[in-house]
Amino acid sequence: MTYRNGSPLVDFAIVGEPKSGTTALAQFLAEHPGVALSVPKESSYFSTDFRRESDAYHGRPVYFSYRTSEQFAATYAHAEEGQLLGDASTSYAYSAEAADNLHDHNPDLRVILMVRNPVTMLHALHMQYVNETVEDIEDFAEALAAEEDRKAGRRLPARVRVPSYLFYRERVRFADHIEKFHRVFGPEQVLVLVNEDFRRDNAGGYERVLRFIGADTSVSVDFAEVHGSKAPRFKRLNAVLNSPRAKKTLYSLLGGRAYTRVRSTVARAVMKEAPREQLDPALRRSLERKLRPEVERLSGLLGRDMAAVWGFADEPDADRGESRSTDA
Repeated sequence: MTYRNGSPLVDFAIVGEPKSGTTALAQFLAEHPGVALSVPKESSYFSTDFRRESDAYHGRPVYFSYRTSEQFAATYAHAEEGQLLGDASTSYAYSAEAADNLHDHNPDLRVILMVRNPVTMLHALHMQYVNETVEDIEDFAEALAAEEDRKAGRRLPARVRVPSYLFYRERVRFADHIEKFHRVFGPEQVLVLVNEDFRRDNAGGYERVLRFIGADTSVSVDFAEVHGSKAPRFKRLNAVLNSPRAKKTLYSLLGGRAYTRVRSTVARAVMKEAPREQLDPALRRSLERKLRPEVERLSGLLGRDMAAVWGFADEPDADRGESRSTDA
């Protein structure tokens, strides 16, 4: 295994976006004998800006357990000689510092970024944060409306990992995220996958990734459903188990790999499959109008009409007074 500055040299990184298929892709890649993904999947080691923001908000280190090269190296303790090493931390796309940190670590790194319908992504991300008890506004529309207050330091939950994580509109600036990695690594080292394409054709997307990272494409895996929509069976127990103190105690007692296994087992017991709450159609249309400029920028980068791919309503943009077509 190659090391640089005391850390295993990572060959590729799945940098985002959250709720866009990164867990499924990471799980499929982890089954490949020539690949080793970090355990846990998301160390967020290179998101140094979010680590500082979290520490400042909480007044002490509460989150971000992987801070030293030794701690980061431990996430690859299971890796074997000759395997390609991968990091799959979805905070990297949003982080202002992760791209440069990753480049300092390995200028030849291959970057994978997955995108999804931003309205659907935000709705799913909000639900995840509510389930993890790091978001205390359970109503999605109200959480979106709280963004400006939260940017001013108001209405922030005590348990939030990083205040910036709840700036939902900022989370879906996909074009900015892609352009940042293009500037740092060059477009040839950045692969963008569309979640909706990946869901329709797991095998094709998987093979495309294998070619991109230089892994053997003859290896096939079981493309089973990885994640469905979930809700806690017992809200109070879920809140206790997701408290920073409980997590830190378990991590200290068990270590990273055992902690990840135990957390996964406990999550299966505490969480249940649940139909995803339907998004209010009026709110969806409003978000589509507001996010259309971002989607059009992304379309230019990908050379594809993403508003049409994602079925954005063909309505006038109330903010700009223009009509935008979703025709391909």
